[in-house]
This record gives sequence, C-alpha cells and structure tokens, in this order.
Amino acid sequence: MELILHGAQQECDVWVNGHHIAFQPHGYVPLKVDIARHLGHSGQDNVIAVRVLNPESNTRWYSGSGLYRGASLRVHDDLYIPTWGARVDTLWLKDKKASLQLRVEVRNDHPVPQNLAVELELTSPDGGSSRHSLGSLRLAPGKTEHVNQELQMNQVHPWFPDTPKLYVAKFRLVQNGRTVDQYQTSFGVRTVSVSADKGLLINGRSLKLKGACLHHDNGLLGACAFPDAELRRVRLMKANGFNAIRTSHNPPSTEFLDACDQEGVLVIDEFADTWQLPKKPNGYQRYFDSHWENDLGAMVSRDFNHPSVIIWSIGNEIPERFSKTGVELGRKLASFVRGQDLRRPVTNAINSVWENPELNNRWEYNDPAFAILDIGGCNYAWREYESDHARCPQRVILGTESYPFEALENWRLIETNPYVIGDFVWTGMDHLGESGIGHSVYIDKDADPTTTGPTDWEQMPWPWWINWSGDLDLVGNKKPQSLYRDVVWRRSAVELCVHEPIPAGMKEKVGPWGWPMELPSWNWAIRKGQPLEVSVYSRAERVRLELNGRVIGEQAIDPSKSITARFTVSWEPGALVAKALDKGAIVAVRELRTTGPASSLRCTPESTRVRAARESLLFIPIEVTDAKGALVPDAAVEFTIAVEGEATLQALGSANPTDLGSVMDSKATSFRGRALAILRSTGKAGSARIRLSASGFQPITATVEFVP
Repeated sequence: MELILHGAQQECDVWVNGHHIAFQPHGYVPLKVDIARHLGHSGQDNVIAVRVLNPESNTRWYSGSGLYRGASLRVHDDLYIPTWGARVDTLWLKDKKASLQLRVEVRNDHPVPQNLAVELELTSPDGGSSRHSLGSLRLAPGKTEHVNQELQMNQVHPWFPDTPKLYVAKFRLVQNGRTVDQYQTSFGVRTVSVSADKGLLINGRSLKLKGACLHHDNGLLGACAFPDAELRRVRLMKANGFNAIRTSHNPPSTEFLDACDQEGVLVIDEFADTWQLPKKPNGYQRYFDSHWENDLGAMVSRDFNHPSVIIWSIGNEIPERFSKTGVELGRKLASFVRGQDLRRPVTNAINSVWENPELNNRWEYNDPAFAILDIGGCNYAWREYESDHARCPQRVILGTESYPFEALENWRLIETNPYVIGDFVWTGMDHLGESGIGHSVYIDKDADPTTTGPTDWEQMPWPWWINWSGDLDLVGNKKPQSLYRDVVWRRSAVELCVHEPIPAGMKEKVGPWGWPMELPSWNWAIRKGQPLEVSVYSRAERVRLELNGRVIGEQAIDPSKSITARFTVSWEPGALVAKALDKGAIVAVRELRTTGPASSLRCTPESTRVRAARESLLFIPIEVTDAKGALVPDAAVEFTIAVEGEATLQALGSANPTDLGSVMDSKATSFRGRALAILRSTGKAGSARIRLSASGFQPITATVEFVP
C-alpha cells in the first residue's frame, strides 16, 4: 500500500502505528511512501499520523499550510507497478507515424520469485483501443526491475496546443491469465526540440511562447488545489492569449498539469527557488544538500508523462549560480534531470549579477551558469539578448520573467530572432503575498522619485495582501496591462484606457511590476471639463479619439517605437471612442460609455450543472449593473450571499488588493463593479439556490444542479 501526500506545506513527518517512516521538507513536492510493512494484521486498526510544520519566513510569497493538495492511498498486490512507475516517451513523430519508448517499473514484495507478463492497453483520443505485449519477467524477492519496449504507431493523433489529443495507457501485470496489478496514465504524442537557428519546435513546428509566471495559489481559495480551480486558472490564461505557464517557483499540483494537458497549455516545470544559499531564514536551503536528488527525482517522475511539460527548470534567481560552487551544483542538477529525461530541455531562471557588487552588475558573469543549460532563462534582461547572441551564438534564450510595461520590447525581439523563443510576464494573474509589488503611488510633483515613495522592489504595507502585478486580477478579470498585451500580441487592433484624476500637486511613481492607474472606464466622479489622460493602444497606422461624436484628435502609430497614443480629454459624460485606421479606413473601434447609477446585482454561474462530489466547485461571477444592464465599473456595493441546498459557500470576495474583509464571510463589497462567489458541492446530488441581496437593490436568485 502506498501513501501519497500530494502537497504538504511545508515540513512533513509521517508515522504509521507509531513508527516514523518519512520526512519531506519540500512543500511543493509530493511524498510517496510504501506503508504496507508497518500495518497491523487483518482486522486490526491502523493509525497514520501526519504532522506538518510551517515555520515563519520560509518563502517570499503566500505558501499556504497543511495538506493543501490532499492525500491518497493506493492499494496494490505485492507484485506491482509503483506510482509514477510507467513512462511513455515519444522518440520520433513524422506525419501520422510515431515511435514510443515504454518503460515500466515492476516491484516484487513477495517472499518468493515471481513470473509475470507485462501488457498494455492503449486507448486513443478517438476512443479506439489496442492491446500490446511488452514482455515477460522473472523477478526475485524484494527486487525492482524495468521493462523497456519500443512501440510503433500508425495514424497517430499528435498532441499540440491547438489540438491537445490525449491517449490513455493502462499497464497490467498478468500471472496465469489473471491481472494482479494495473497502473493507468494519460500521455500525449509530441516532440520538443530547441536550437538557436530554428528556435522552439513542437512536433517539428515553430512556436513562440506567450508565457505567464504563476504561483500556486488559487486566489480567494488560498493554496487549496481543487481540480476545478486549477482548471479555471488554466482556462483563464488560455482565454487571454497565453499559451505557456511557468510554475514559479515550484512544481504545481497534478491537477494543474492535467488541466494544461487538457487545454493545450505548455509548461515550464520549476523545481525550487533556492539551493544552498538562503532567501528566507526557513527556506528549502536548510535541506537542499540532503534532499534535492530525491525531490527533483519525484518532480520528474510524477510529471514525466504530461505532454504539456516541455521544459524542466532547475531553479529561479539562485544567488550562487555563477560561483564555482553554484555552477557545479547547477551542472549536477541539470545532469540529473537529463539522466531521467533525454528529450526535454533544461533551463534555469537567471537574473542580473546584483548579488555581487564587485562584479559591477556585468551580465556576462552569468555565462558559466548559462553554459550548463539547454535554454538560457533570462529574468528582466531583454536588453542583453542581442549582445548575448553575438557573444554566444548557439545560446537559446527565453525570457523567464519580464515586466508588464516591457511587453512590446520583449515581443519585438522574439518575433525577429529565432534564438529568442518566448517571454513569461511576472505575473499572469494576481497572487497572494508579495503584497503590492505591482504598485503605483503618488508623490509630490517636485519630489525626486529615486528617493521618494516606495523603492522599486518594495512591498506595500498592510492592508495590501495581493501582489497586484498580474495581467488578470485575483478573481480572473482583465487589467489594463492585459489589454495592452492583447495589442502587442495582435489579438486586438485597438484598446482604450483612461488614467484616473491625479491629485493636485502630485505625480505618479510606477513600480517595475506596476501599471499606471488607468482603467477602461469613462465613469469619473469629477467636474465636467476636468482634463484626463487617455491612452489608446494600437498597431494601426493611425488612431482617432472621439468624445460624443466630436473628434478630439488623431495620431500616427509607429509600432517599431511605441503602440501607445496619448490624448488629454476634458471629461464629460457620454461615449469616448477610439478608432484604429489603416489607409484611411476604420479597422477597429473601442468604446467606453458613462453608465447610469448602480441599480442591480447580476450573478452568472459559470456552469449550471456540476458534478456532485466534495472536490467540485462552482464559480459565480457577480456584477453591479445600471438600469440598462451595463457593468458599473466604479461601483463598490456591499452585498450578502445566502446558499441553500446541496452546496456550501467556500469563498467570497473581490480582487481589491487592500480589502480587509474575510473570504470566509457571507458579506463582501464589489471592486470595480465585480466580485466572485465560489460554492462547493456537499457531495450529494440535487440543486442549490443562491440569493444575493444588498441595501437598496432588489434581491436576485439563481439555481444550479449538482448531478451524479
């Protein structure tokens, strides 16, 4: 019997019937341990005790605590395939043909030798199935052996981001015609290669990574890795143009990778934020030397069959990376990964040399750290790409972190240089902790911004609780930087944002991960005629701005320099319209319209039929609207939710980075006209009724069904 703790934050001990059997200090790496020999005889009670300690100051973000990814037991015969013991690897793929390498681990815990056959049942994405013999073994007591077999496939369905086709492999151990153990895994048939001259190739096709860095938390749910929450987060990323996610700075949940497999989102699977040198006093560095090999091995073993995982990352901004000791450590980690997986490339997210002032922040001192990698991961370093290529022409470069406001500069280099394969913004979606690093503040107009206000990398004080640097906010709505990125990536021809009124005598200071205090809104509680700064984002030849049918101005756009046109507009209620023009013709229009006063609440469940299971969640976006049904973008309305039937309220709140309300309360206040309720199934089939009420508003209700 195997006990699997899928995520215990942070330091975990396990006892079975009083016997200490395991310790796991990496809060993001699963712990798998065979507990059979510690169990009592049939009919006796057994006690599994798990203790999780989470010392303060262990990470630079919100980690969560306890068994936040759950636990499971796997019962098997004494002759069995261990969990993560079956691997499917695509050797080559051409046209509709492919060759797979199958590697199956088999363990014999019987006291006598065992003869067995290993069989495979393969189910294709279209539902067809086939059976294959993988060979026979005679296994000595207490021994583990492997079956390696190559399988040729015709009429294969490749896995690709646009067509994420998944196969199911069911491996069986058979004795005398009887199946004694089986292990099932999904996989995709796809290949990965990188080179400086061809870039990143998936199945031989060139692809640029439109990436987002994501921490592991699920917003209002905290660190809990509910499958539905993980799937929703992945779908939000894909819906907003991202085709890749970097799991900064640790392995994600299995459910997260399952969602990426299903949705066709590529993944950089990252191991750790520290090696030997600390970033926080109680970080992983205390256990690195004694545990890295086990923990890195667990990450690769667990995640090997996920086709979404295309790159392994051995670390992030490792302080010792360019020292002699650090280079040797990096070489050991990279070699270990390659020993486990010959086909996926290895990277490390490398930052400027600020840790050693004696090196004068010279980027090229990182060259020894890059030399041991297949892909040079660069954090905030787009200015170094071309000189790096001139100095090291075979280096493949990937922007593993970037500032939101530098999206255009990064993407321009990616589009024009095959050796730059993508960019990952910090961050794709707001997360808990690292509070307010995406800040924008006002300071005296005569003040020196280098000495006034928060420093560039400073977090904001309480009540800030969200990082606020995401393209999407904590509940999944687009922020201005996401609109800008849509134009950078050519997903949108024109976008329109308005800067809030700047207090008299003040100016704005925007942090590196921040964004100016602008919104796609024409609702402002100011006097008529007060000037506002309007930004129009476009790649068109020209943009035109109109207010209530009057032309405010027109500007040319040169995308090689900027995609932003700025206008000063005297505010008056009505319709602000931006038009994109090419060769004099209007090719796109974006409108912001002043709404009426808030008069109604609206809730729109993202599904009306949900599986009845305790792990099932239902997400219900809540909006404040005017009499015509338009979202009121400046509405802050306190409301109450009541839930009856086969669901309970799991969380309620908004994306407000300074809101002091509890996410466990049944009351919340909308932020920018929006909030989010998350319901959890009781596990029983039936209906649930939601009722929203607020002072001065007509109550509204909605009903959803939980089905078997």
